[in-house]
Amino acid sequence: MFCRKCKTEYKKDISRCADCDVDLIPELPPEPEPPEEYVDLINIKTFSSRQDAELAKGLLFANGVNAVVSGDDYGGIHPGLSFSTGVRLSVKKEDIMNAKRIFSEAGILI
Repeated sequence: MFCRKCKTEYKKDISRCADCDVDLIPELPPEPEPPEEYVDLINIKTFSSRQDAELAKGLLFANGVNAVVSGDDYGGIHPGLSFSTGVRLSVKKEDIMNAKRIFSEAGILI
């Protein structure tokens, strides 16, 4: 048995919460899922292959910048398709300057 206010668990033979003075319920309702946060990503570089984009993503990650690789190359299954739009590497807006600095120091042109 549970108190719906303080969520304290009680033995089955107890029917009221000692602290809140409310009737107990057999189960607590599930906690609501937190809302998903929308993050606006900015494309900082387009690569001709997913492998190159993933290497660049790894370089950024090693330097504390999270990045996302996206494209229409279907995970490398049909690499020729990636040349139509390329494979994009994107970061959060607040990470753009840091990502550009990391690429510059590594000799990667943007």
